[in-house]
Amino acid sequence: MVYTVKRVATMSGVSVRTLHFYDETGLLKPAYQGANGYRFYEEPQLLILQQILFYRELGFELKQIKRILGRADFERVAALQSHRKVLQKNLTRTRKLIETIDKTIQHLKGTKKMKGKEMFAGFSVAAGDDRFGEPIKLGGEPLHCKVSAKDTDGAMSVFELTGASGGPRHLHADQDEWIYVIHGEFEFLVGGSSGVRRLKDLAEKPFRARAGESVFLPRNVAHVWGCVSGGPGKIINVYQPAGKMEEFFREAGKFSAPAIHEVLTLDELRKFFRDHGMTLLGPPLGWDEQLAEELYARQPRADSLAP
Repeated sequence: MVYTVKRVATMSGVSVRTLHFYDETGLLKPAYQGANGYRFYEEPQLLILQQILFYRELGFELKQIKRILGRADFERVAALQSHRKVLQKNLTRTRKLIETIDKTIQHLKGTKKMKGKEMFAGFSVAAGDDRFGEPIKLGGEPLHCKVSAKDTDGAMSVFELTGASGGPRHLHADQDEWIYVIHGEFEFLVGGSSGVRRLKDLAEKPFRARAGESVFLPRNVAHVWGCVSGGPGKIINVYQPAGKMEEFFREAGKFSAPAIHEVLTLDELRKFFRDHGMTLLGPPLGWDEQLAEELYARQPRADSLAP
């Protein structure tokens, strides 16, 4: 489809004069010019303009934007993913700062006392730190809450996990899960029958994700995953909505030695998962099959485990 310069200006909110300037400076050339000198744009030019606006929103100067867009290795999808990450981070930080402002106003009005450290909440979460300075350990492996359900009014929560295990096979009733691999290689089993009774009966084929790759795990889809790169990996783990995952991790983190599956019976472990919006379906990846068979041989189907 072909667009006139006036229509592009109307759609984008960028003035005709600015579009002319972008053309003159080589930042955004039209697809072609008519015999009458009018500029015409097509989808590739609209996508370039979109990139220009994103970079401007993120504080880049036009000269910088021109250099970035002109690079031979510039990749549009990767750029959009990067924009999204930055904007989401900014959104989360803004929400935190608004919360800090509200708490400070209440403190100054004398309606609710504020702790000293709360005055600086939302300014940053340092590397290797937890949102509330209360790091969690699951089986000795560190897990840090980076964005709490409290920050997003329950819309989402974000965790950073360094370790090997993603826990037992399970599914979330009301949450989508997204995993981004920072370091290491992780193996996933996603989907298949949620009522299988033996590991060898798993229907799905395993696949792997490496650093820079991500995996989306929809709600009500069985999954299990773990690190297979020979050492602890690192991931970003996002849940939307937040649900009770933060509470689940903090409660599970109270069991260190012995581990939670050694303290709770299988029925108690199933209930623990149900109480936090999940259905327990089987053992973690890498478990000895004979041991797993003994523990999960009488595993009921998922529909019989619903809360």
